[in-house]
Amino acid sequence: MKYPPRKVFVLEDGVYEELSYIEFRQREDTYQGRRFIPLHGMLMEVSEGDYKAFYKDKRRQKYLDERSAKNGDFSYDMLTTDEFNGEDILVDMASDTAGDVENEIMLDNLRLEVKRLSEDEQKILYLIYGQRLSERAVAERFHVSQNAIHRRKVQILAKLRKAKNLK
Repeated sequence: MKYPPRKVFVLEDGVYEELSYIEFRQREDTYQGRRFIPLHGMLMEVSEGDYKAFYKDKRRQKYLDERSAKNGDFSYDMLTTDEFNGEDILVDMASDTAGDVENEIMLDNLRLEVKRLSEDEQKILYLIYGQRLSERAVAERFHVSQNAIHRRKVQILAKLRKAKNLK
């Protein structure tokens, strides 16, 4: 127990009696063998069945929390507070048909413009963006400096941006 409880509730003849923790500690041998569970910063005497059920649930929750941490599970409910509902940040996955069509048209136009580039320009874009090679690695393949490849890449991208069908 991290902090001593403020109060202890002991069952005496079917009625709960409230004690301070100091009083409880002073009469501790009187309560030997009785079952207590922590509840909102207090201790409460319960039946053996309630005691076992409480700790069974507690062990299960600990197991689930450990498994979730191990698997990297995340629940938006964990973000819920009095002022904020965690589910409010969920993204609506409904498809934006007009946006999808616009993206497809732009991709088609980009493919056409890439085909209009020279073979070397296409190869530079493929190596940098398709193969994810560094500018230095591409420069070694072309036997030029990394700075020359960087300038060339910037020029190619500017050429693609200027294409009148791309925005």
